[in-house]
Amino acid sequence: MPPQVIGIAILVAVLVLLAQLLGRGNPANTGQIMRRTVGGAFILIALLLVSRGLLPTAIPFFLVGLMILGFGGMLGVNFPWGQKSPGQSSSVRTEMLSMELDHDSGELDGEILAGTFAGKRLGDLSLEQLMILRRECLAVTDQSTALLDAYLDRMHREWREVSGAAPGDGPGSSGGADDMSVDEAFSILGLERGSSAEEIHKAHRQMMKKFHPDHGGSEYLARKINQARDVLLAGSS
Repeated sequence: MPPQVIGIAILVAVLVLLAQLLGRGNPANTGQIMRRTVGGAFILIALLLVSRGLLPTAIPFFLVGLMILGFGGMLGVNFPWGQKSPGQSSSVRTEMLSMELDHDSGELDGEILAGTFAGKRLGDLSLEQLMILRRECLAVTDQSTALLDAYLDRMHREWREVSGAAPGDGPGSSGGADDMSVDEAFSILGLERGSSAEEIHKAHRQMMKKFHPDHGGSEYLARKINQARDVLLAGSS
């Protein structure tokens, strides 16, 4: 094997390892970091090959780099993660919060509907402000506290140590089931009316990969996702 090829393979392997290490802080971002790192590596390799006068060899690396970075649409092709599909995001709504779940990145964010920070985004608040919001959520009897706790567990893993809170210490935080409408179930799974059982199962699997407690999610979100699947499958039978 030519030394140049061996060197390129080692460079890509090192960059993939680096991307994995960078993504450990938030598992939801690992895939995105790896794609950007590996895609950038292929582009860099293409530029190095061009600088050595190896243009024909550089072209495949450059094209693959574009596809990995999600720019394959310019070429008429795309890797699966570069393709957009229905059900790209989901939403869960309570009296205090309207939460959005991004299927691609696994990130959570949402709008605050009531209280001191009404109209603001969760991602714009500091941890101290989020703790104030949580105290306000504790005053209502719906799932607002559980939903905010799911966000905090995902985006601020140190929050329980800071606040001294324990799982299940607020209304709506216990494992009890609450009624879910068909419209809410479709919204949670990011589907539209008329979706088939196969589409429901597929959306459920994809979301559980992102939001299962073992993957950095929370028991509350996993319960809502499972409940949404059950509601829709019951309605389609």
